Amino acid sequence: MNSVPRRRSRRLLVLAVAIAVLLAVNVAVPRKKAPPYVGVRVLKDLAELATVEYNVTKIVSHQDVAWYGDRKILFETAATVKAGIDMNEIHERDILLQGEAAVTVTLPRPRILLFNMKPEHMKEIFNESGILRSDFNNQEKDALLSQGEKDIRAKVAAMDILERAARQARVLTESWLKKSGFETVHVVFRGEGGQK
Repeated sequence: MNSVPRRRSRRLLVLAVAIAVLLAVNVAVPRKKAPPYVGVRVLKDLAELATVEYNVTKIVSHQDVAWYGDRKILFETAATVKAGIDMNEIHERDILLQGEAAVTVTLPRPRILLFNMKPEHMKEIFNESGILRSDFNNQEKDALLSQGEKDIRAKVAAMDILERAARQARVLTESWLKKSGFETVHVVFRGEGGQK
């Protein structure tokens, strides 16, 4: 009867020693970490990376002077403008892996991704017509709104929106790739340093 508990004790002791050895080997043997990877498909999944958004307003005024009376109109219009990178334009040649922890990514130049000027964002502030003059009709208002849109587009072109979009895209891409496991990340844009 005494031999059964001894066998159990030996088996438990052997099992405990085996577990201890496996744990020691598991801790002592360094694991090889899989190198980080980034591919075109992963970046293309980001689609359009809008990094900057502006809301631009424009006051449009028009005065129509005639000998039989004047007409004046004043309205405010607004547009939402988003700029960023179209990641669908990235190709395999734009990703250069260097060793196991470094990568250089060439991004397309930033561009305007969205220019949205909704009619409901147009507010008529002032509209006055002389006694012998008709009010501004919808066609005339649309023409003035179209001129306002041209003025806003010109204003956006004069702003540094694309430069800001490039800076933000660089920061976001570098941060994302470093979180993905890369130690060294270089982000350049086509046209920089001879890149096509």
